[in-house]
This record gives sequence, C-alpha cells and structure tokens, in this order.
Amino acid sequence: MKKTRVQSSLCLPQTVSLLSCGHSVFRYRRKMRLPYFRQFVSLSLFVSVGVFLFLNSTFKQPISPKLEAFAPGKIGELCESDGGGQKRIMFIETSGEKCLRPRQACAIESAARTNPDMTVYVYMAKEMPPGRPEMDRGEGLERHCETMEILESFTNVYIIRDSLPKHLVDTPLEPLYFNGNMKNSQYALQHISDALRVALLYKHGGIYLDLDVVVLRSLRCLRNTAGHTFILGESSIENGFMAFDRGHKLLKFFMRWMQRSYKPNERSVIGPNGFSRAFQMLCNHPSRVISDSAFDFKCHDNVNVRLHNKTAFHPITYFEQNRFYAENFDENELDTFNQSYSVHVYGSGHGAHVPETSLFAFMANQFCPSTYNLHLQGVYDF
Repeated sequence: MKKTRVQSSLCLPQTVSLLSCGHSVFRYRRKMRLPYFRQFVSLSLFVSVGVFLFLNSTFKQPISPKLEAFAPGKIGELCESDGGGQKRIMFIETSGEKCLRPRQACAIESAARTNPDMTVYVYMAKEMPPGRPEMDRGEGLERHCETMEILESFTNVYIIRDSLPKHLVDTPLEPLYFNGNMKNSQYALQHISDALRVALLYKHGGIYLDLDVVVLRSLRCLRNTAGHTFILGESSIENGFMAFDRGHKLLKFFMRWMQRSYKPNERSVIGPNGFSRAFQMLCNHPSRVISDSAFDFKCHDNVNVRLHNKTAFHPITYFEQNRFYAENFDENELDTFNQSYSVHVYGSGHGAHVPETSLFAFMANQFCPSTYNLHLQGVYDF
C-alpha cells in the first residue's frame, strides 16, 4: 500500500523541501504563540508583585508611637519661652581641613533642624594649627565634601573659614597664644579649641556645642548656663555645651584664670577641669551635688549662672557610651532623653562602629537624615 504524506498547505512541495517545510511550520507556530507567552509572563509578574505588596503591607510591623515621636517637631519641647539670649549656635573645627566628617555634619544638621529660628555658625580653620592631632582609628573618620553641600542647603547655617587665632585678640587669651606658650604645646590643637570657644562666646554670645553631639530640641530658652556631671565621683562643669551672654563675667574670669594657670603639658588644663575650677572659685561651688534638673547660682560680682544636671546634655555618660553602639537597641532607651536638650555622643569622634540597628544610628536617621541618608546610599561610612 502506498503511503500518503499529508503536507501543510503552507508549504509548496515543488519549491520547499520537507525539512524546510517543517522548519517553516515551526517558525510559524512560534510566531503565533509568542504574543500569548509574553502576556502570560506579564500577567504572572503582575500577580507576583501584587501578592508581595499585599503580604508586605499586611504583615509588616508598624512603627511604634515612641519611635515615631522621636523626631524634630514631634519629640516635645522643654523650652516654654524665649530666654532672651543671642540667637546664635556655634561649632568650631580646628583641623584646617576643607571638609567635615559625616558625624560632625550630623551634629550641625541636627542643630539647624531643631532650631530653625537660630543662626548656626561653623568656624573652620583655614590652616593646620600647631600641635599634634589625635591619632584615631576606626570608622566614620574620613572627610567628605558632600557633607558641606548638605549643610550649605540650610538657610540658617553659615560656614566661616577663617584664621581662628585672631578671635583671641582683645581678650585675656591674646598673650597666651601669641607669646608662643600655647602654640608650642604638644596639646596646642586641643588647647586652641578650648580657648576659642570661650573667646567667641565672650565676644558674640550665644551657644557653643561640640561636634560630637546630637541636638534633640530647641535651645532658645537656654541662657547663661552649662552642664554639670560627675566623672569618677568628681564634680565637673563640662565645656562641650555652654550658653552665655556676650561679655558674661564668668567667661572673662575663666579667661583670666587660663592666663594665670596655663600648663602646656596638661591636656585638659583649660578644658572641663579648668572651667570647673574657675566656676568653683567664682561661685563657691566646691563639690555640690546637683540633683535637680537645674540649679541657679549667685556668684561673686553679681554673676548669675544656672547649672543643669547631666540629664540635660549628657544623659549617657562617658562610661556608658556602649549604649550608643549596641545592636538592636531597646526603644525604652529613648526614655533616657525625656529631659534632654542635646546628647553628647561619646566615642563618635574616635571611630566607634555604628551598627544600623544601634541607638546612635536611629538618632542620626531621625535628627540628621540628610547626612545619614548618604551613608545608607553608600556614598560614605557614617
């Protein structure tokens, strides 16, 4: 029996071989099916994304009210009225470098965000000062000029690049620096910073802050005040946060004390140790324990000074600084700052590692988000 081959009507036997005919049929069928395949893939992808978004929105843990409220404008203010002082916040950077470290920029951004009614001045040295810089190793110590672009975007932030020692002229500290005593010290870098903050406050008034803080609230009510804490049981008046009127007599007394008592080989001689000593002499404060949130002192020569206890500016002490860097911090840690204007983040300027689930990282994300977001984007390490 002769077998009959059924040929596709798409092929012409006289011009197309069987192989080429089969190939043509296959190509035809693939062309016919491809649009349906694309529709199937598109539909599957659409369904998958929809299911993911539904599950993500359904089962994602909501942010707790405590975490959500810990942010500028939501945290709750401690200042009930304007204190009447100069509306100036100042930072000092003495390294002579052109740009800032991200953690330094965080301090400035937090001050600008929480105090939009105040002007923030950042004094940056134009030249490398004498003395030896601290040889810190770790993370977050590299300088990035992106931080300058962030700060310059704030209308209340002014970067002042200047020859900083000139601000000591016409103060009791002028001869201490220009006669060479301070410049020749191995701690000249630290001593110049300690001297400049007092001189600038004396000349202009306002609030001085260290570059390793995070500002949480408005500072507008703080006037003629500083922070008190205890270090190894010893009473200490910290110089990392000071708010004083222009020409305040305590500042002048302190500068005169510096001039008489300066010891170039002692690192903190005109820092917290010196400030504490000058305050004790002027205000008869040998080692009084300050348990209240603030204590007003009537000092010699009608000088009035208010000291806040450690909660106001140093709620986590130097010896507890690991709390800033522990992973997966407990949100109840935020209760520590209920009565804090700012937080001195010990260790932040010395390269401590900052896990993204740590307390310091959360504070940065909330109070200096522009600076911290560049870290999250991989631009630099925070």
